[in-house]
Amino acid sequence: MTSHTFLIEKSKQWLANDVYPLWSTTGVDKTKGGFIENISFDGSAMDIPRRSMVQARQMYSFVTGANLGVCKKEVAHSLVEMGGRYLMQNYSVPSGAFIHSINLDGTPKSSNPDLYTEAFALFALAQAYIVKPSAEIKDRAKSLVQYLNRERAVSGGGFTEMDEKGNLSYKSNPHMHMFESAIAWMQIDQDPEWKELGHNIITLCLNKFIDPETGVLGEYFDKDWNHLRENGLFVYEPGHQYEWAWLMSLYEGLTGQDLKSVRHNLFLLAEKYGTSRTRKVVFDEMRSNYTPKTQSSRFWPQCERIKAACRLGTEANADQKEIYARGADEAMETLFKFFQTPLRGTWYDMLSDKDEFNGTFAKASSLYHIVNAMEEYINLRPRL
Repeated sequence: MTSHTFLIEKSKQWLANDVYPLWSTTGVDKTKGGFIENISFDGSAMDIPRRSMVQARQMYSFVTGANLGVCKKEVAHSLVEMGGRYLMQNYSVPSGAFIHSINLDGTPKSSNPDLYTEAFALFALAQAYIVKPSAEIKDRAKSLVQYLNRERAVSGGGFTEMDEKGNLSYKSNPHMHMFESAIAWMQIDQDPEWKELGHNIITLCLNKFIDPETGVLGEYFDKDWNHLRENGLFVYEPGHQYEWAWLMSLYEGLTGQDLKSVRHNLFLLAEKYGTSRTRKVVFDEMRSNYTPKTQSSRFWPQCERIKAACRLGTEANADQKEIYARGADEAMETLFKFFQTPLRGTWYDMLSDKDEFNGTFAKASSLYHIVNAMEEYINLRPRL
């Protein structure tokens, strides 16, 4: 048995035997509905306010678990429907937006309609539509896009980010997730509104987010979409380089827009500068002179490395395939280190620069990253 074959089987077994049995029971509020935020390593659900983003991500996780055959379809789809109802009832507001979070009694914790939240609400509605298509779900998704175009549009393209006090900022990350949501809708519905949203964001990304001098994709911008710099340098995240590259692959498959050289350049720059060859981890943050800003490693950039390596690797030249295969395998082996917690089916969030884990609970929001990476590894790694 080859190493990647072993990792594929290990992933399937871990998801089927440890992850979904836990998160489909303890991870769900059977009384009030909705998905809980965190599970403590003592096995108990943590009673803390719930972000709408977590509802969205868990809906995706269960759709994908059913597709992989590691969670019973009837269980997964009933939970997705439950999550969709909970989202619509508790987070939707008349403007067309969704609010950030609620208290356990259903009252708003944060009514901020931040762009990151809006991106995941649109993503959640796509998951609900996959399981049970309805005009109500699609209309609600369209009203969200209309809200963004009406109240959050920036003259140079894209949308504003907003904090609790109404202060505006300009970031690439929420646009990446909005791009992900546009793609999710493009995959299941032919309405031109989703294509327009995707085109808006990819155009902004190619023209502004990616720095022509360094080739890397920045995180923070001014209102004219110029990179925010300190001592001449801007911040970028290797994890997001991988994630954008992966999303561009999906978008190219749907639209035919040639993004191959851009995608592979983002991937290869992240591989060359954004990973530690000795520690075999992806760094969290980099400066635009290709030096690490932080040497810690959260679990999710490892997931993005897996996804991008598997998908882009399928189209790499024969002499380059090894780069992608090695990246996928290395990241998967590193990812499994994050799962060595006191409770099966959970994970640590952060690996310190000294290669130490700490923490007392697992975040529900993490599962979406893990399942997405494992789906790509299971389905595409054999082709590398």
